[in-house]
Amino acid sequence: MTYDKIMTALLLAYEAHPEMDVEEIIEQVAREMDASEKTMESIKATSELLDKFEEKKKALEAAHEDGETTKKWILTETARMTEGRTDKEKENLTKAIVEKVELVVKNSLAEESNNEEK
Repeated sequence: MTYDKIMTALLLAYEAHPEMDVEEIIEQVAREMDASEKTMESIKATSELLDKFEEKKKALEAAHEDGETTKKWILTETARMTEGRTDKEKENLTKAIVEKVELVVKNSLAEESNNEEK
């Protein structure tokens, strides 16, 4: 049983029962697939990240409706995230963001390259 198989099962379960609470679906799929606690923690963390992503997406869309640019919104969010933090904490946060962006770009380029080779 892989993470991908569990995520696929979760998506299929959600499509079949959109009225169900996501937590219920996760618990149901975990029981059906006999997933380990560690695997389910990863799935729950993924779910939380998706929720946060959706919240940020909605906030950005609202900012756009108010005439705010994406750049200004990002700068405002970054300022909010770093408010009250030490310079070292801000530096670590910036490094983490840069590393993640670089990883996403690297993975995207590798995927595009693999698709072109096929």
